[in-house]
Amino acid sequence: MIKYFLIALLFFSNAHASDIINITFLGTGTPRPDINKLGPSVLIKYANEELLLDVGRGSALRINQIGNDFSKISNIFISHMHYDHIIGIADLWLTSNLWQRKKDINIFGPNSIKSFCDNLMKSYSEDIKYRYKENNYSKLNCLKFSERNHKSNNIEIIEFTNNHGHIDNSYGFKINYKNKSIVYSGDTTYSENVIKNSMNADILIHEVIAASPKIYESNHKLKKVFSTHTSIEQLVKILSLCKPKLTILNHALLFGISEERVLSEIRKNYSGDVIFSRDLMSVDLGEEINIFNIGK
Repeated sequence: MIKYFLIALLFFSNAHASDIINITFLGTGTPRPDINKLGPSVLIKYANEELLLDVGRGSALRINQIGNDFSKISNIFISHMHYDHIIGIADLWLTSNLWQRKKDINIFGPNSIKSFCDNLMKSYSEDIKYRYKENNYSKLNCLKFSERNHKSNNIEIIEFTNNHGHIDNSYGFKINYKNKSIVYSGDTTYSENVIKNSMNADILIHEVIAASPKIYESNHKLKKVFSTHTSIEQLVKILSLCKPKLTILNHALLFGISEERVLSEIRKNYSGDVIFSRDLMSVDLGEEINIFNIGK
């Protein structure tokens, strides 16, 4: 069963809190600046631990907005190296140090993640030198997915390649917690790997792209963008094959078309539950799915 709440409420259930995994959408936007849709970033909370999927523009602001003090976020998973998915890392890292974080932050990502982190830390060396003495601050411990230790007592996180067209190292993630599964597609067009990992998932967080016919036909560059993202027609095919309990559309690239129109087009050929994400929307996945801050 899926329940929707317009405002934030406390979650009450017969299930123990440790049986629930929570998804909070810190940012649901795209590279286009939008104060209501900050950069893509998803906070996953389970047991007494937290992790991030991507760290887009304004992630630290949203983390502060929900009253999180950064201290439990020790693992970050980056889907690919497009700037809108990584631009918030510096802010998150430096701000958490101001809050006297001492534990290093682990960042797992594509092959270039190590050089990115090394260069990032170098670029802020003057600030670090001024603020901290004797190396007494948290570092970015960045590893390629192939170097990651997959063992965990609480949760299984599986990275898989998707199809983001021109990007060689682009990934989605499958999160298994107890008997529940969440899939994060990452930026992708139609992908057999996404389908394989999303079969009967409890929650599928998937991207989408759509445009009005007039805008699409008149914009050659936009047609190229379409080739690396998931159209409504492709999404319907994916969902019809996977049959997730709930699909949450995220990182939506919409050009001259409304969310309502997109949902209407999907419903013509797919009867499952599909909603759009909202910044600060929170989802509790346990015996049932409860969704908070759903908005209008």
